Amino acid sequence: MTLMVSWADFSDTLSQLAQPIRDFAGLKSPFATSGQFDLLDECLLEGLLSRAWQAWSKFCRDCVIKSCLGTARSTGGFVLALPDAISEHHVSWAAIQATQKSTPPFWGNTNSTLRYEPTWGDVDVLVHILTKLQPNNVSQLLAAFSASHQSAKTLQIIRNGAAHTNNETLQEINAIRSAFIVFPINHPTHAMFWIEPHSSDFLIIYVLQQLEYLASAAIS
Repeated sequence: MTLMVSWADFSDTLSQLAQPIRDFAGLKSPFATSGQFDLLDECLLEGLLSRAWQAWSKFCRDCVIKSCLGTARSTGGFVLALPDAISEHHVSWAAIQATQKSTPPFWGNTNSTLRYEPTWGDVDVLVHILTKLQPNNVSQLLAAFSASHQSAKTLQIIRNGAAHTNNETLQEINAIRSAFIVFPINHPTHAMFWIEPHSSDFLIIYVLQQLEYLASAAIS
């Protein structure tokens, strides 16, 4: 599959997730207090948030794997394969090595256990992998993913807070509140409905739109 297919899958997933988020907001907004959310609301939102993070992580993984193996850009150009990228499992191994070792070699073995792989959606980790493996479209990928840093980190922080709810993760979410128009929260999913001031849209919708746009830049 090409990078365009990966982007189309990612874009389609985000569209499917955005609609129930907007439907929920239509029933509940304007948001002013954490008391507007009940347990079932938080369960629904946590599921949507998790799916969004998984979709982003899969897209990032696809970009690395396909770029190393050789693929087509959305603009029609071709990305030549790296000599050592014999299979997806070879790239998986190399990505793991790139996060664990400071110097080459990163290639030469295989990994087929997904849980051993790095956190693909973490842009800091992703940039680290791309810088070391150097696929032939590395400049394009680095530019796009570096630009996505703020939005990707925002999604990651709120998703991690929902998946591991405690005082520390809630503090991490509150640490980003200065970038948004906010209301008091007592669960990470509530932050999805803070307002991004430049777009006047909900934080989660703004973040997903930014990631979709920058993902399209990554594959061009």
